[in-house]
Amino acid sequence: MREMKHLRIIAASSLIFLGVSLAALTIFAPAPSSTATAAHHHGAQAAADTPLPAAGLDRILAAAECDRPAVQVDATELRQVSCQTDAGRYVIMTFTARSGQDAWLEEAQAYGGTYLIGDRWTVVSTPDLLTGLHARLGGRIENHQH
Repeated sequence: MREMKHLRIIAASSLIFLGVSLAALTIFAPAPSSTATAAHHHGAQAAADTPLPAAGLDRILAAAECDRPAVQVDATELRQVSCQTDAGRYVIMTFTARSGQDAWLEEAQAYGGTYLIGDRWTVVSTPDLLTGLHARLGGRIENHQH
């Protein structure tokens, strides 16, 4: 029970950071291309039936071409880093358990945004950046409006 309370506190802190990050991304990001928009509106059912790929933080950082990640949260249940690359900004979370990721995603929906979701990892960024990252890592792109 205490671990779940700790996870909720970490998730709430992460969501506040995520909300601020998403606001900044929304303000400074270019409009999504029609290709990126199509990528997360079509084939969602087929993607939901496909097992999500596993990837460690190092693999995700390499795929995002992030060589200087800034650690935001380093807890037992969750690791969160942000990364500014030449292409744009990413917020990357890895989870020790699928239940932690599910809880985080449920809470994050209220903030809106676009997510690339894998097995126990989630990346938040602009649709264009996530489309490119999706090609390298796999996973499922989800777009939540708030």
